[in-house]
Amino acid sequence: MDAMPAQFEINPCAPATGAQQRCEVTGGDTATTRPFGLRAAWLHFANEIEIRRLAKLHVRIERIERKKAALAVLVGERHTIMRRCIRRMRRVGGKH
Repeated sequence: MDAMPAQFEINPCAPATGAQQRCEVTGGDTATTRPFGLRAAWLHFANEIEIRRLAKLHVRIERIERKKAALAVLVGERHTIMRRCIRRMRRVGGKH
């Protein structure tokens, strides 16, 4: 007996993701949909589990970015104070 090969239905379309569903509901263009602040074609091919993980990662990344920005402000302020002190030190030493 010859075994018949299993037939699989191949869907050339990408699986529906949150970004695609929002687009279908709003009727907008997928290029204008920017989940997680990203405009990437690959994002529309992410499955539901990947979208959920991306959401968690996005929150963590945003938190880290805010901390980096706050640190940059503090380092900049320290640099400003340091320059002022160096100028005073040079004036006291007779250097311009």
